[in-house]
Amino acid sequence: MSLELQPAETAIDTWAINYIGPNGKAATGKLTVTNQRLLFLPQHGADSLSLSVYNRKGLLELDKSDIKNVAPQKSFLSKKVLVTMSDNSVHTFNYGVMNIDKLVAAIQNS
Repeated sequence: MSLELQPAETAIDTWAINYIGPNGKAATGKLTVTNQRLLFLPQHGADSLSLSVYNRKGLLELDKSDIKNVAPQKSFLSKKVLVTMSDNSVHTFNYGVMNIDKLVAAIQNS
């Protein structure tokens, strides 16, 4: 599935990453960060995650304007970014042992 960008929206980069939703359910997929949104497309069906966070295409969309906090967490074997939204829901993007600095910068920049 190709992502449909909004007018004046540009993609910054895409990462293959693990996602853990506010409900604690996990999925592996691709995260595309744009200048306006975070777009996570799971590799498998959206039935493994709460359908309330997905639109009908299975795509999770987080508007950057609704992001309250971006908190990187780094340990030797786990590099994560915790994104807290204005409704206090926390979305976790786990990149395993890979460096998350570019991901954090992309999320923080608009």
